[in-house]
Amino acid sequence: MTGNRDENIGAHGPVYRAIERALWALGAALILFLLLSYPSLQALRQEAATQMDLAIAAENAEYCSKWGMPAGSPQHLGCLQDLAAIRARSEQRLRDEIASDF
Repeated sequence: MTGNRDENIGAHGPVYRAIERALWALGAALILFLLLSYPSLQALRQEAATQMDLAIAAENAEYCSKWGMPAGSPQHLGCLQDLAAIRARSEQRLRDEIASDF
């Protein structure tokens, strides 16, 4: 039978083709969204890291002052350096432990 409507559509119906086109468009839109939002996500991560560094520095200074070392004194500076070294070693141990789990 020539001129049959089903022969013109092919193996899939018009609903299938509409869904397929929509999925392709959504996929492209998702990729575009991810590419456009990446810089703002990086800025948010950087801001969070900066805030964390400031909070840790304030915590260290408070700790050293709590133990009777006046801010700006050589003892206070040494205390801050020691705390920074302790935190760095602790973070390194944590990274090493996480890496060994994989």
